[in-house]
Amino acid sequence: MDRYYRLLGRKIALAIVTVAFIPYALTFVIFYTSYSATIRAQVIATLANVVESHQRNIEEFLAERLANLQSAANLFGVEQLAQPRHLEQVLGSLRQVYGAFVDLGLLDQTGRHLAYAGPYSPGQADYSEAPWFRQVLADGGHVSDVFKGQREVPHFIVAVKLMHQERAYVLRATIDSARFSTLVEGVRLGSTGQAFIVNRQGLYQTRSRSHGQLLSAWDLPMPSHFPGVRVLEDVSRHGHAVVLAKAWLKKGDWLLVCQQDTSDAFQPLYQARRLGLAIGALGGVVVIAITWFFTRRLVGRISDTNREKELLGEQIIQSGKLASLGELAAGVAHEINNPVAIMVEEAGWMQDLMEEDRGIFEQTENRKEYERALRQIQTQGRRCKDITHKLLGFARRTDAPSQPIQVNDLVVEVLALLERPASYANVTLSQQLEPGLPLLAASPAELQQVLINLVNNAIDAMEKSGGEITVSTRGEPGGGIVLAVADNGLGIPPAVLPRIFDPFFTTKPVGKGTGLGLSICYGIVDKLSGRIEVQSTPGQGTTFWVHLPASPEAPPTAPAAQA
Repeated sequence: MDRYYRLLGRKIALAIVTVAFIPYALTFVIFYTSYSATIRAQVIATLANVVESHQRNIEEFLAERLANLQSAANLFGVEQLAQPRHLEQVLGSLRQVYGAFVDLGLLDQTGRHLAYAGPYSPGQADYSEAPWFRQVLADGGHVSDVFKGQREVPHFIVAVKLMHQERAYVLRATIDSARFSTLVEGVRLGSTGQAFIVNRQGLYQTRSRSHGQLLSAWDLPMPSHFPGVRVLEDVSRHGHAVVLAKAWLKKGDWLLVCQQDTSDAFQPLYQARRLGLAIGALGGVVVIAITWFFTRRLVGRISDTNREKELLGEQIIQSGKLASLGELAAGVAHEINNPVAIMVEEAGWMQDLMEEDRGIFEQTENRKEYERALRQIQTQGRRCKDITHKLLGFARRTDAPSQPIQVNDLVVEVLALLERPASYANVTLSQQLEPGLPLLAASPAELQQVLINLVNNAIDAMEKSGGEITVSTRGEPGGGIVLAVADNGLGIPPAVLPRIFDPFFTTKPVGKGTGLGLSICYGIVDKLSGRIEVQSTPGQGTTFWVHLPASPEAPPTAPAAQA
């Protein structure tokens, strides 16, 4: 037999390896194409995210400088700011805290300085016609483009408007262009990445390592306004393939450009190309190894399955024996029931005779012992009758039609039947029954079988250690009923839990169980349109929940006895 399985394994492995290479090659091509597209998309997305983040940082820098000026204007007012010494103090404070301000100037509405603080001399400069001056009077705040101005040095200013006695004034500040350029150039994209800003006229507002200096012209055409970030590939004036990421700043007045050489940006893609051949070569070896490994496992499973089939045959034979034994037990119970009934009746008849001949028995010393013995015969006879009736009820055929059932009454009846076997295993049975539950539409024998199987399994699980089994019932919001069987035994191992409802699967020793109990429970509950759930914690116990729909025709009944 072992030689047969070895030969089978070789044939399966050879067939799989032969068939696998064609789809493997196709899969490799598809994967490489998809991976290349993914890497390309990731690079573009990363570049877009960097530009978007850098855009926010620059916008925040400009907004903060405007806010700094506005705070100074609101805090000190025109009268204090018009004093050069006080303006020098304000400039010193701004430099100390923020470090980006070069000078400060307070202008009246005609564009002339009322006060100035800084390293330059404004002289009689008139800014009334300057575009930035008009813009700040109109908008209340403005960030200018970079311009040379009277000092012939490229710079840009931020300015805010203040009102005093119904007259407009402007507080303006020159921003350190070198520091601003450092902020813009601070983005790091590989070894060739750089960032710069151009205005609407295409003039550089910050330095560029490869394009030009401040206020020189950009060599690529200016795009029209667009929202968000746009990433595209282009060719620089030096003939290099580059990736450009663009985003508008300052309400569309400036364009932030991040540039990176294509070879640098898509370096991961080029590395993937180099790795592709190596992966392809190794892939063939891996396919062969994996195929051989799984073939061995498959052949092992086939061998195990054949052995399980032999075991299943033996278990089916054992199940047939148990079924025959059950029918025999039911017949014996039926035969015992009649003599027991006669014994109870005869004991009652003897009690009646003793009552009629009371005068004779009054003189007998053993009269009380006779009465006690007759009562004991009746008590034990009725007990035997109850046991045989319950055994006969459980042994009836389960193809009876459904009928309204009070589940609490059924629980009380089944637990009374199982109380003695449980006590032999040192197991205590308890019940927690919710009163007023609706009726179930089911076969009583089938529902008994479900509950008996669940309780018997719990008893077997605690046969050595003893413990407690709690059977509880409760209603569900939708009108259904939940029947729960919980024990505090050893629990079910997690590796076994998914298979407990499989037919003929059992964790009990050989000869102890058939592996059909939980499978039968699952089938019965499923036939009743219900479901069965289990939760088990090793070392703490197991709980089974049986969810059953209530009968749509039957109203709730009176509560069952509690224990």
